[in-house]
Amino acid sequence: MHSGVLLVMAAAAACEGRTEGSQQTPEAGQEGTELTGCYDVTEGEWVVEQTYPGEDAYPVPSEYSYDSVDYQIPPRIQFAGPSDRQPSATQVVVPEGALPTLHRYAGGEIIGDSLVLVFSTGHVGVRATLARSRTGWSGTARTRVDHTPEQVNARPVELTRVPCDSPPPVSSDIMRAIPRTVELESGLAIALGEPLPAQLETVDPEPDSVQRVSLRLPIRIVDRTRGLFGTTDDISVGLTRDGLVRSIRLWFFGAEDHAMLEARLRSWYAEPGVEPAGNTGDNLMDMNRTTLLFLTASPGEGVEIELSDLRL
Repeated sequence: MHSGVLLVMAAAAACEGRTEGSQQTPEAGQEGTELTGCYDVTEGEWVVEQTYPGEDAYPVPSEYSYDSVDYQIPPRIQFAGPSDRQPSATQVVVPEGALPTLHRYAGGEIIGDSLVLVFSTGHVGVRATLARSRTGWSGTARTRVDHTPEQVNARPVELTRVPCDSPPPVSSDIMRAIPRTVELESGLAIALGEPLPAQLETVDPEPDSVQRVSLRLPIRIVDRTRGLFGTTDDISVGLTRDGLVRSIRLWFFGAEDHAMLEARLRSWYAEPGVEPAGNTGDNLMDMNRTTLLFLTASPGEGVEIELSDLRL
């Protein structure tokens, strides 16, 4: 029954995308194979298109908690030039100030008369096949996983072209605020998702820097923290293959550091009474759609704070 409903919705979206008017007057930036500009994304309800072989249908993404974000297309996207990973595709980004998702890869490509969008965390994600419509594109998005067979869920999707400088439909301000930058006594700063400052003094644990980057081994920083995370006894960072900071680890060896750091982090939240997402014993954890913060105390080893970009 669900499959039949989905096919009707998809067929209707495809028909709308091929009206005479939309073929004669396509939106600017949609002609040919070039993808440019910004689009707001509207998604319908999930339905089960194909069950796992031999099993009854299990819940669709919207019926379980945080994992549903893995299968969501960002509410606003922007086509941002050729993709580094796939020359025939166009890179898709979330404009500054718009609500992001967890995906590490996002790209779009014109294949025949269709726009194919792919968003992936590296393990799971969504693939949408869309036809031209009067205001942009419309069609169907389906869940994807990196192993098969698996249940396939689907829902209708519509992209509406909008000015890139217009307010996004959903602001990134609705996310829980979690710090992504560590200030240093030298006046420099380390930020998740950004390259390390060129002036920063580091200690490379691997003589062969190419091998180190390929293995993603940590790099020690010759500096100390200040501000919210001051003052640490040891700093290390993990980089992506492209040289972006994917994680920051701070070690504190003082006996009073745990209580001090936990109090600072709790007071950092703007809203009074806001509690971190996870808080068990000596561990404190919090996360939003882009960032993970984890504080843990190890007897005899001190306190560690880890900041990670969930997309990297």
